[in-house]
Amino acid sequence: MAAPKENKNAEKWSEKEAETLFSDALKLSVQNDFDFIGEVARELGTYRDIFTYLSDKFPSLKSEYNKVLSNLEANCFSHSKSGMIKEATAIVNLKSNYKWTDRIQNDNVNKNLDLSNLTDEEFEEQLRQANRVLNG
Repeated sequence: MAAPKENKNAEKWSEKEAETLFSDALKLSVQNDFDFIGEVARELGTYRDIFTYLSDKFPSLKSEYNKVLSNLEANCFSHSKSGMIKEATAIVNLKSNYKWTDRIQNDNVNKNLDLSNLTDEEFEEQLRQANRVLNG
């Protein structure tokens, strides 16, 4: 039998407890010892997904969560520059956890043109424009 709707009996985290966890995480993230939220979670005796869960559960903690992630991202980049961690490790961490990319976003939109109603001159102009775009 399913639990009743709005059942709060199994709730482990109060907003106050979550605020304390995020405050502790923020303190650890500015100490410059950690590069990844999983390291902070381990240090605090919890798991990394708890931060996402709690920031979704208590929207007031979203900015704290973003501050923690921002500090960890900066730590990782700084540690890579100074040689404290290998560049490859930093690249994997930054791409996997902080949405870094080395790809250029291509915003070209394919346009489906109805060329059947064009005059020969209009068709040739469309063809010239397409060639200019393709050939730079």
